[in-house]
Amino acid sequence: MSKHVTAPALAVDVRELLQKPGAHKHVVLRAPLDDLATPVASVPADRPVTVDAEIESVVEGLLVTGTVRATAVVRCVRCLRDLDHEVEVEVRELFVLHPGDDEDEGYAVLAGDRLPLDTMARDALVLGFPAFPLCRPDCAGLCPVCGADRNTVDCGHGGTETIDPRWAGLADLRLSTQEEDDASSQA
Repeated sequence: MSKHVTAPALAVDVRELLQKPGAHKHVVLRAPLDDLATPVASVPADRPVTVDAEIESVVEGLLVTGTVRATAVVRCVRCLRDLDHEVEVEVRELFVLHPGDDEDEGYAVLAGDRLPLDTMARDALVLGFPAFPLCRPDCAGLCPVCGADRNTVDCGHGGTETIDPRWAGLADLRLSTQEEDDASSQA
């Protein structure tokens, strides 16, 4: 769970729900969230995050059930091209009213009876980002020799098999073994 100290952009007043188990409220909140990124995906600060959720008062606190949506910019892991990717994640989280000192505080209701949904939305979206995004399933990627995008140009290096220098000794051994096998089969 991430710990952000900034004022929550996605917060809702829950005063009417507190201490009333069974009471509920539907909310739809939209706001941009800063610093929402992984090495291969991010939600730019100018794009809003949408939380569409039902908040229900339960004995332990407030149960938030719904979806978190955003349009992320993902980078193809093969050709490094940026593209937009719609991310929608189901959430079901409990916000405790009085977290204990000895247990993980998790998500909690703020003073002033405000329910901050920023951290929950960040956590859900980061887990919803694709781990290995591709611009298309058959992306050819970048040429390891010259760096050309193989989806757009034929650099001519595709047919040649290059041997990693770390494995060159084994390749030489394999070649000499094959030559010995060929010589013994001809004799």
